[in-house]
Amino acid sequence: MGKGIVDVPLKDMIIELLGKEGMSINALSKMLSEKGINVHRLFLTGYLMAMKDLGLLKERDIKPARVFSVVSSRRKDIYQIIGERAKRINEDYASDICLYTLYRIFNRPIFMRELNRAGVGAPRKGKKVVGEERKRALELLANSNITVPRNNSAFIPGEEYEQEFIQILVDLFVETHGIKNLISRTVQQKKLDEE
Repeated sequence: MGKGIVDVPLKDMIIELLGKEGMSINALSKMLSEKGINVHRLFLTGYLMAMKDLGLLKERDIKPARVFSVVSSRRKDIYQIIGERAKRINEDYASDICLYTLYRIFNRPIFMRELNRAGVGAPRKGKKVVGEERKRALELLANSNITVPRNNSAFIPGEEYEQEFIQILVDLFVETHGIKNLISRTVQQKKLDEE
């Protein structure tokens, strides 16, 4: 890989290069090579197909090439949104903040699969849940069409993150209702200064 892009995941690089207009596999391969990322075309094709299967990309046949472009209306789920917010608040404790927030919202133990969907790792201060409480949470998710492996760990918060939880809820409310322009900038700046 070239300098300056080592920390950028291939998925993010592809999304950035494709944009809404999209490009063929050949053109994308050349663009990646120019950025110092040498990927075999067969690997790239498989990777693009997997991204398409995940709903990140769409594919069109424009003879003689297949053109991939970014799906513009892809909505993030609750896990991704909370995970991103938790990382913004405190990268080091994002998994614990995310666990606490999801636990408060869903009122049940949170599985590692859910934390992975949020883009965070295992919580530092979470307590593992076993037995009947874990079983009830697993059944609830199964009834909601969320697949969790039977051996997946479940956690409850080991520490409170009430201020962070409230901040995430307020941020979501403000964003959902489009009222950011009504909030005093001095209050926003004060929040940033306190962190």
